[in-house]
Amino acid sequence: MRVLIMLMPLMLIASISIGQNRLSVYKVEGSSGFSGVSSHIVNLYANDDRFIVIDKANSQIIEDEQDRQKNEEFIDGYIVEQGIQEGFDYCYYPKYIKADETILIKLYDVAKGTVIASRSIEAKLNFIGLPKAINASVDEAIADINQEVFQVRLEVVRMIEDKKNKAKALLVAIGHNQNAKKDREYEVYIVVEENVGGRSLTRNKVVGRGEIKEVEDANFSQLKVTKGGSQIYQLLSQNQTLYIQHLNK
Repeated sequence: MRVLIMLMPLMLIASISIGQNRLSVYKVEGSSGFSGVSSHIVNLYANDDRFIVIDKANSQIIEDEQDRQKNEEFIDGYIVEQGIQEGFDYCYYPKYIKADETILIKLYDVAKGTVIASRSIEAKLNFIGLPKAINASVDEAIADINQEVFQVRLEVVRMIEDKKNKAKALLVAIGHNQNAKKDREYEVYIVVEENVGGRSLTRNKVVGRGEIKEVEDANFSQLKVTKGGSQIYQLLSQNQTLYIQHLNK
């Protein structure tokens, strides 16, 4: 992985190559207190060796335009136009909503000119006006978007501990590079294909739950199974492919 970093005092933009895709990440609009959210999104991709990340300086022009034009339609169009000029395929645009105390993270498809994914996370300030920790919520939101848009799934590699036909521990393909944290909870699921009106649609069917008991290295961790051990054991014995996803509480 190559990471190129340049100072960027006014606007944070990261260009990320996802296969042939390039992704930009703008700084949070509406609150300087939550500026770390954009940096955290960049880091989530920068630490994943499947991506090449470039932090790139940009001019004041976008901030100036945001100050002049606050309506969503203008901002949407402006971000798409900037994406086209810069050669991006996708653009992340986080915005702090003061009335709701949330941050709305939107992902734009530059070619289509539309928002193709969005997630809202709680963003509260403490009694002295500093932001409360929200990195875990950002992790979940980006993981959801990665799965939905880029088909990035975290796979169960194999069962590493079992007892009386129940899975007790699994080796999973998530490590330091994917920001794995000890004790973080995940759902275990399979991908199910359904035929609806002549169309083939997929959905995630949850079959169990677990928590990270040890992050082994850059790409692998041990997941302690806390629920659904029997079904997980049976599915793995049948050579079914299982995945994990963040447990949304």
